Amino acid sequence: AGGKGDATTEQFDVVVMATPLHDADVMLPSDVTVTPQDFQRTVATFVNGELGQVVPGVENPGDILTVATKEELLFTSIGLKGESENEKIYKIFSKKPLSETEIKKLFKKVNEVKVVDWNAYPKYSIRSTLPDFELTPGLYHINAVEASASAIEMSCIGSKNVALLVYQYLENVESVKPDTLCSVADMKKYKLEL
Repeated sequence: AGGKGDATTEQFDVVVMATPLHDADVMLPSDVTVTPQDFQRTVATFVNGELGQVVPGVENPGDILTVATKEELLFTSIGLKGESENEKIYKIFSKKPLSETEIKKLFKKVNEVKVVDWNAYPKYSIRSTLPDFELTPGLYHINAVEASASAIEMSCIGSKNVALLVYQYLENVESVKPDTLCSVADMKKYKLEL
């Protein structure tokens, strides 16, 4: 439409949101309450170069994982992701951005570095209630399921359940058969079939 700051208003029968609401720059109806959720910061640093010896005297495995409960650890994992022009590409996960000095501690040679810093998944704690998929009639949120667990499989479960709720809403159906709802057991079955 127009330049930055211009707003457009349109009317829809149903709106389905598939984004974590904590980062969504959207104006929700005043009767919608969003449950606050803390998210885990994850920094993915992609390095095209030659990985140095992480543990002195030991050859590096293909992937290196740590149990990173201590903040002083440089990374939580390093994985070989592929090759580009005969150079290897590594992905390093860390809890904070790595400085140039820290990257040089890990690598003998660095050709290129790209960083993706994001709130990757919710921090979990025991909750007495979980958010609803239906924010208000006609407004649905697939990612509500992430309050209990976060993975692509959970988004699939949330998507199916929201699709069924949208069907109920649009067709004015009282309820759907329980066997049409998607569960974690269904996801395990689908995964085995793939």
